[in-house]
Amino acid sequence: MNAQKPNERLVKAAFAAMALVSVLAGLGLYQWQARIGISEETARLVSTAFIVVGIADTIVLFLWDRIFKRGG
Repeated sequence: MNAQKPNERLVKAAFAAMALVSVLAGLGLYQWQARIGISEETARLVSTAFIVVGIADTIVLFLWDRIFKRGG
């Protein structure tokens, strides 16, 4: 059972990193949409999707123990 602890920490760190990267990508994409050459509407849609994914990753982190109940 001790072997699962480092794996669990690694997975949680990966979810945290994905959440941060998703939110930063969404904000960056929206901020630099003119330089990238995409329309504001498309930038808003894609940025919103990235932010929703970041929020979902954060929710998974907060609910991790409830989702994957451990015995004992």
